[in-house]
Amino acid sequence: MARKSARALAAAESNQSDGEATLVASSSKVSLSDLSPKACLTCGRVITPRAKWAKDWDGIKYCSDRCRITRPGKVVARFLPENDLSSLGRYIGVNVKGHREEIHVDVETLIEALLLDISGKNGGGTLEDVQDQLKTILRDASIPIAAESIGSKFGASDAESGDEKVEKNKADVDGNNAIHPLWKALNSTPGLRERIRRAARRLALGINHDSDPKQTNITTTDQGSIQLVLGKKTLRTVEDLSFAKGVIHIKRKGSR
Repeated sequence: MARKSARALAAAESNQSDGEATLVASSSKVSLSDLSPKACLTCGRVITPRAKWAKDWDGIKYCSDRCRITRPGKVVARFLPENDLSSLGRYIGVNVKGHREEIHVDVETLIEALLLDISGKNGGGTLEDVQDQLKTILRDASIPIAAESIGSKFGASDAESGDEKVEKNKADVDGNNAIHPLWKALNSTPGLRERIRRAARRLALGINHDSDPKQTNITTTDQGSIQLVLGKKTLRTVEDLSFAKGVIHIKRKGSR
């Protein structure tokens, strides 16, 4: 029997190694069918598996860059008090900082507190009630409320980016309208209405401000502190919450 040359043996070994590498690579590929939908830690909407996320699916926590940038804890309004803020100061998320007694308001925490307040009332309320209650509190604190549509003009403002600079109490917009920093932050992207809705979805799912990616696996309302009801239907899954439209009622878990 003829012996194989050293070159032939080396080529055979190389081909075998290439084949094994291809086999390992193909076996390590993640199929989308093997991945389960999860919840965004900011907006509480469902994140559907995509090919571009497949390799790092366990590390995906937000459905978009917007949700990553405006995640809970990132949007903080800072301003110096000019009037009595007792109506605002009783809510969690409102703090006094430094020798200048600057007011720092974590807007997501404030909105969650209002949601818990309204949902705990006899019979609960609606998400619109939360918005109305917030506006009443701002008026009581003599904080001017501008047209909500202007909120979309502000991208990642100083308040959103976490910049330590203290904003002036009046920010000039288009040279005419004076916008208070708190209202500017509340109504910044994605806007006040959606900011309330996404906070409600988080509370319904039981998602807290911890950015632990394991929380994205929460896809039912079993661990939530409030219930969201659309018509006569209680929303029980992240899919239900994601696609609900219309007037949504809220009530505290265990209440009537």
